[in-house]
Amino acid sequence: MTAARPTPVRVFAPLAKSPLLNRLDAEHTDLAVLLAKTADPEPATVRALLSITAMPVADRVARALDDRADLPLTSLALLAAHRPDAKRATGTLRGRLFPDSAAPGTCHTFARTVAALAHQPASVDDAYLSGERFRESAAAADPAVLGELLAPLLDADTLSDPAETGLIALLDARASHAPTAQVDLAATAALTRARRHRVRAGLIARREQTVRDLAHHTAGLTLAAELWFDAMTTAADTPAQASQALAMTEDAADTVASGGDLGCAWPAVRSRWQQVTAARTTRTHPSGWEEAWQAAEATDDGARWDDTQRALVTGYDLLAEHVRTTWRSADVPPTPDECWAADPTGRMLLHIVADHLTGHQTHSPLPHYDDRLLIAFVHGLAKNRRDSIPADLHVTGLIAAIKAARSKAALLARAVPADLGIVVPMRAETQRLTRVLNGDNALAAKVAQLGWLLAAHPDARADLLLVDESTDCASARAAAHTIQTNHPQIRVTITARPDDGSAKGGAVLWGLAELAGAGRTILAYTDLDLTYPLDQLGLHIAALDQPTVGAVVGSRRRPDSHGYYPPAGPAPTALLYQRAVRDLLQLDTTDPQAGFKAFPVAALRAALPLVTDQSLAFDSDLLAAIRRSNYTVAEVGIAALHQYVEGQRGTPRDYDAMLNAVHRQALHHGLDPDLRRTPTWDRIRHAGSLAAAAAERPTTTLLMPSTPR
Repeated sequence: MTAARPTPVRVFAPLAKSPLLNRLDAEHTDLAVLLAKTADPEPATVRALLSITAMPVADRVARALDDRADLPLTSLALLAAHRPDAKRATGTLRGRLFPDSAAPGTCHTFARTVAALAHQPASVDDAYLSGERFRESAAAADPAVLGELLAPLLDADTLSDPAETGLIALLDARASHAPTAQVDLAATAALTRARRHRVRAGLIARREQTVRDLAHHTAGLTLAAELWFDAMTTAADTPAQASQALAMTEDAADTVASGGDLGCAWPAVRSRWQQVTAARTTRTHPSGWEEAWQAAEATDDGARWDDTQRALVTGYDLLAEHVRTTWRSADVPPTPDECWAADPTGRMLLHIVADHLTGHQTHSPLPHYDDRLLIAFVHGLAKNRRDSIPADLHVTGLIAAIKAARSKAALLARAVPADLGIVVPMRAETQRLTRVLNGDNALAAKVAQLGWLLAAHPDARADLLLVDESTDCASARAAAHTIQTNHPQIRVTITARPDDGSAKGGAVLWGLAELAGAGRTILAYTDLDLTYPLDQLGLHIAALDQPTVGAVVGSRRRPDSHGYYPPAGPAPTALLYQRAVRDLLQLDTTDPQAGFKAFPVAALRAALPLVTDQSLAFDSDLLAAIRRSNYTVAEVGIAALHQYVEGQRGTPRDYDAMLNAVHRQALHHGLDPDLRRTPTWDRIRHAGSLAAAAAERPTTTLLMPSTPR
């Protein structure tokens, strides 16, 4: 039996796109005329047929279309507009426009003019538009049919000059003889929209020049100016407002130079203008950037960097030179937190680089590359340069500047200013609160980092709450004695809350509840040491702006993180702990213990009553409560200012005790591990401890293929 052949698939293109209508030759003339007589008379097909200009076929096609009695209204208008000699089409249009053929104003010329106004406005006779005959016909025409015929104009965003002239004449004529109808309202809206579009086009054309002019007064930083210009363009809803906005753009550079006020009443625009003026008043950039920018024009072999790469190379050179000239001895290099946080000069230089990476004459790499690629570029640059810099401090500094730039750009782009509450727990922190040689104490450094970030949004505010839970309250006294801040956007509060039963968790949870009760909308916590730079908090805020996100972890372990662990990654015990937390609490996070987290106030209010753990393992309890409250947990990669030293121990942690606490948390949140598959937790329990489980050699079972009998 012969198999049936498959039916060939036929693909039908729209007739208007037929090659016949696009590449007409003499032998196809008769077929084109036949199409004009018999094809579906939809407007696209009629428009394609009327685009044939070769004579005599164009005349034959037009006559064939004019002979048809089934053309819809839009197709009739197309034919009458392109071929005013089409008598039947014009007569039919006149009959539709004037149902009472004996009424005054009935006119073939008016029908042709309306068709031309919709499809060929340049051909309209201006003298006819100004005559009394046109006014009489406009008043007598059926407004519904008139609106249907003029739909291409009434729905357009822009109008040509002839089209605008014709619509104005039509409105004037009808206003003097006919009551207002829907077509009149639509025509008025179309004219308003077209005028606004024309003025806004002039405004948009001014954008590049205005941003360039403002850059001269903001040390080349352009992102704030771009956001201000975009806010103004959005706010200008009427032609008068667009004209006002255009005038402001022309005066903007002189206004910011003089420290004056634009006098704009639009709130969003005023807020963005404050960011522009803040960029001017806070940026006292040294000439070093410009010199480094010029020097970074090309590579050693003469190849040119593109501008986004050049910005990174400039930052690399500046930070590397700072380390070379400040710490000449490789034997006693500073730690990254000393170099780029506690040292005011290093911190300022890092922020200068970050500012230029957000937008230096629009040469920012941030919109073009993600942080993982930027970090890879920095490592590749350092490898090619082979610079002898103590502890690769310049690499850590530049990556921290990239993160700070991304953070500030996110805060700049945010429409709503951030209202932050940040908890810093303290216990035996007196040493960190004592001013160090050639540097700031930890609290002063954190305030400086946060102040630099908040300068991106002058309306942003932050409450920094330090909670001392040690019984001697020594840290609170040291903080009160050393704090010297009068920052307009930051309020520092120091609280002594002795609690022997807490190990950091009690101080953090109490502080978060206090700040939530005070009305702060974004809550965060971090440690007093300088591992986590507060200038990167904008990364968390941007992630919190995503729907359903109830917590953001500043992770040290993501592919786009840097600075905490050796190249081989975290220790086996740390990895096992992370996997066990994932098993027990179903938290898919790379760094559950990171001391740099942020939350929206709504999620925190829902979660805090569910948290019971105040030990060092409280982080995972809080994250589990966030998940239990139907929110998601997100992570952002951060650049930690931490120098890993082989064999050096940080804060003493009993990971087995912490893991037992996590097990209790799982039971508390209804996640009994005995009812689920928890392979890492089972492995640790079987080994007796995290260290024992980490020391075990993994076993692999080989499955041999079965031998056929």
